[in-house]
Amino acid sequence: MAAPFSSFADPELSSLEEKLAARREQFAQHALQQSPAALIEGLPARLIQQTLDGILADEGSVWLAMEQSQVLVPVWNNGPDAARFVGSFRLPATQGITGMVFTSGLAASESEVCFHQRQNRELDRSLSVLTWAMLAVPLKFAGELRGVITAVRLIRLKDLPDLAQVPESQADFPPGYLTPPAFAIADLQAMETVAAAAGRLIEHRLTAWVLGTEE
Repeated sequence: MAAPFSSFADPELSSLEEKLAARREQFAQHALQQSPAALIEGLPARLIQQTLDGILADEGSVWLAMEQSQVLVPVWNNGPDAARFVGSFRLPATQGITGMVFTSGLAASESEVCFHQRQNRELDRSLSVLTWAMLAVPLKFAGELRGVITAVRLIRLKDLPDLAQVPESQADFPPGYLTPPAFAIADLQAMETVAAAAGRLIEHRLTAWVLGTEE
């Protein structure tokens, strides 16, 4: 946002912007290699958590691009199974709805995700869940698209003990079973807003690290 009053760039400071941006990039890359969760923890994570609660998501994740943007790695999740995959699961950056959002830079809202041909089901299988509804929005900071924030509504297979096999369509669910509701357009807008805010907070954090003015 521009200043709400007349202002003039300080030539002594504006000439440093290119150097500051380069240093932010160095710090971003170092953090992604050494401790990617440090980019998210604290205020960015709390803000994302509040938004997930507000849209009644079962849980959500922050995926960051690593290995020269070839893979997306979940570095934060607020669900009960977080310890089982955060920091260890690797999703090829071109796979799944999450990968589609990362490669296109466009947000997505999907329902019946577990039946979606594009969805990568490896993580669902390992956690014994079905992702039913998903919001996925791009996360940008330091001038680049760096990852994706997702929100999901899940079906946990342990809650359906009478299933003979993993459902392949709605007809495979027990009679009378109510699947979770889809997300609304307002929910997607809320996620896009929090992604923009989290990106700005992360960029501020990188600047603080560069200048040595820790939060």
